[in-house]
Formats: sequence, structure tokens, C-alpha cells
Amino acid sequence: MDVKIINPFLSATLNTFQQMFQIASTNKEPFVVDIKTGHPWEVSGLLGITGDYSGIVAVRLHKILAYKLLELSGLKEIPEEEKLELSQELVSEFTNIVSGNAVSSIPGINLNVSPPVTITGKDHIISWPRNYPVVGIPFITPYGPYEVDVCFK
Repeated sequence: MDVKIINPFLSATLNTFQQMFQIASTNKEPFVVDIKTGHPWEVSGLLGITGDYSGIVAVRLHKILAYKLLELSGLKEIPEEEKLELSQELVSEFTNIVSGNAVSSIPGINLNVSPPVTITGKDHIISWPRNYPVVGIPFITPYGPYEVDVCFK
């Protein structure tokens, strides 16, 4: 997979996380995700990319971090029954902003972004394309880890 596609997602994630939540994130070494094994994530924001490249971008995290992001966004007193739905919306919007910023920073390449969707639940499944690698970019924050997974052809 081409670093000229991955690096803008790395930069956009770090910048957007800092701007939206005033939290510094540190990225670790990217790796190839084994899509046949399980994962620890409870919330995944997904969107499709089409144009000169096509693929999927996923922002993945634990509910505890999603709930902390709600709090840092100013939503501190949320009824328990509304937390999951609001956190899904927040992760969806974050995924949309990261992808929009990344796509707009890649010169000379035509890319279009689909509206984001959010999947939740322990061991939820993403149907990744089977013929292309999924690259995971792990991040660490003071409130827990998250990951951005990208798959382009």
C-alpha cells in the first residue's frame, strides 16, 4: 500500500484528535491487520473511498474512550441509555472529519468519501476486501488506545 495514501490519514488523525478533544495522541508502528482473527475494539466508524483509489477507512476504539470523548466534547451529564448512540455519532463524525482532511491533503489524486457508518459490539465484523492488505495504525492517548485501519486498491 502506498505511503502517500497512508501518511495523510496518520497526520489527519493526529491533528483532528488534538483539535477536537485537546488530547495528544502518539502513533505506533503501522502493521498489516489479520482480518481472519478477532479484535479488541467495541466501536468502529467506517467509510468508503472511491475515485483514483477505492477502499475502506475505519476508526476503531473501546467504548470507554468513546465515552471519554463525549465528556471532552462538553457532554458530561448524559443519561446512560443515550451514551452509546451519542458515542456512535461522535465516532462517525470524527471518522468523517479525519477522512475529509486526509483526502483533501493528497494532491493530484481524485478521491470521494462516502457518508460514515458506525458498527458497535464486541467482536463485530467488518467485511474487508480479501485481495488487498488492511494496514492498522495504532494510537495511544492518556485515556486509552485507538486504531485507524485503511485498505485501498
